[in-house]
Parts: sequence; C-alpha cells; structure tokens
Amino acid sequence: MKLFGLLYAVMATACASAEPPGEAADASIDAPGKRDAAIDAPPPDAMNLCPSSDTCAGAMMLGTVSGDTGNMKLNASGYRAAWFRVRVSEDDDQVPGLTLRVASKLTFPAGVGFETFVYVNAGNDVASECSTTTGTRSTVGNVQTVKAEWGEGLIPNGLNDDRNVSIEVRPVGTNCSPSAMWQLEIEGNWL
Repeated sequence: MKLFGLLYAVMATACASAEPPGEAADASIDAPGKRDAAIDAPPPDAMNLCPSSDTCAGAMMLGTVSGDTGNMKLNASGYRAAWFRVRVSEDDDQVPGLTLRVASKLTFPAGVGFETFVYVNAGNDVASECSTTTGTRSTVGNVQTVKAEWGEGLIPNGLNDDRNVSIEVRPVGTNCSPSAMWQLEIEGNWL
C-alpha cells in the first residue's frame, strides 16, 4: 500500500508541474488572435462546402429506362451531393432471357472529386433501396461508371424483374462550387 501511495504522489506532482506556474491550460482560447485548432476547429460537416439536404428516401425521380431493350438515357447535373431514382423496366420476357442492366456514368471537373453509387434490391421490388450497393465500378480520369445487372439468365424466370434503382452522387472532399458542375448519365440496357 505504501508503494501505491508513493507512486500516486509522484504522478500527481509530475502532472501538477506540467503546466508553467500561473498559466491555465486553455489560455490560448481566450488570448486575442490565438486559436487552438484542436478546440476551435469546426466539425467536419461545417467545413464541407458540398452538403445538400438530399436523401435516399426523398431522391429525385428521373424517369424510366428499359433494362433489356433499346438504349434509353436520362441525365442530371449538379455540383454537390445528390440522390436520384430511376425505374428500370423489364420489357423482353422471351427466350433467351436477358438480365436487366443499368449504368451510371458520372463526369466531374478535374480537381473536384466525386463518386457514384448504385443501389438496387435484386430480390424484391421496393420503393427505394438505400443500403444495398451493386455494380462494377471503373474510373478513368474524371469519369466514373458503375454498371449493374440483375434478373434472369438465358432461361426466363417468369418473374417481373422491374426495380427502382437509387443513384447517389457523393463528393470526395470539400471543394465543390456551382461553377464546377458534374454530369450524370443513366443508361438502361447499357452497351
């Protein structure tokens, strides 16, 4: 017990003497013209110049594209975070069966980073899918493409594979500007 008491007294003395006499530990907060970055830094979201009030549940509906016929495209643009929804329809139920395919192609200005995510519930047709990402992503320069597919294979499954697809555009960084717009192209039955 004596050893513990002695160790405690030594540690208390060392900690008490760590601050110079007469100076408070947080003096830099009150000193004019001085800032303590660890205390005064705004939270990360406050520094983000790219926030938006868009949510997956409230995503903007862009329209419908066929996932297995034609090559229909829908477009959107912006400069910050965004959510969109498209309806991908099954229009060919003949033999051989075709998977439904949709691609998201995001082109963003050089020096401004963005990513795109495609969400679809392949097993069920739900109003909005916000958690299950899908697709194969590739990025070349300032163009990012995500290609997703689901549904039947060569033999038709006899089910309706129509799905609501959510597309998220997410900034990578904080340097968004209305003068640096991204372009989003959604392509049904991508080639």
